[in-house]
Amino acid sequence: MCAVQLEIHIMKQARGTVESISSLETLIQEIDQAIATESHERSRLNAVVRLVERFADGVPDEFLAQFEPGTQHYSRHLLHADAEDRFSLLCLVWRPGQGTPIHDHPEWGVLGVLRGRMRFTNYAPDEIDGQHCLVPVETFIGTAGSVGTVYPPAMDLHRMDNSSRDEIAITLHAYGCLVKEYYIYNAETGQRREAVSEFDTILEGALP
Repeated sequence: MCAVQLEIHIMKQARGTVESISSLETLIQEIDQAIATESHERSRLNAVVRLVERFADGVPDEFLAQFEPGTQHYSRHLLHADAEDRFSLLCLVWRPGQGTPIHDHPEWGVLGVLRGRMRFTNYAPDEIDGQHCLVPVETFIGTAGSVGTVYPPAMDLHRMDNSSRDEIAITLHAYGCLVKEYYIYNAETGQRREAVSEFDTILEGALP
């Protein structure tokens, strides 16, 4: 059984030792600069992790208040799509118990918990009684300030859900492109089907 990981990082900086990023505009500018200056993809990913950590450390309540949760499923809000399709930013809002199916990503991703408590479960392909399937191999719990990465194809198959019984969770997602299509997986058979990204809201100016 091959191991698949969604890496979770806990903020390494003590509060106050590194200046927090307190505005979306600054976050976009700094991610843009990091992607433009870092020549290796893994270095870009690590740079974006540090920036998302700084944003999670100082995200203002008024920023989070503008995003409504969904009633039937978690809500997805597009914050920014780079004109050259080098990265995109989304904010997701999760009511208690809401979560994703098992899925993958076409590009790297950085996932930061801004509020609440999220559970991340990694899956790997296996075979049980001759039947191909996906089995959970690791589970992480992320609270505010936790940052995780996905790095396909080696570290990608996962699902995430709000593990709280009574608290809304909010997460920030940076991806190496504007994700338009991805795959959803059936755990019992390992089969996949194509899915299309949809947004509940798109911030003014988010699309080029």
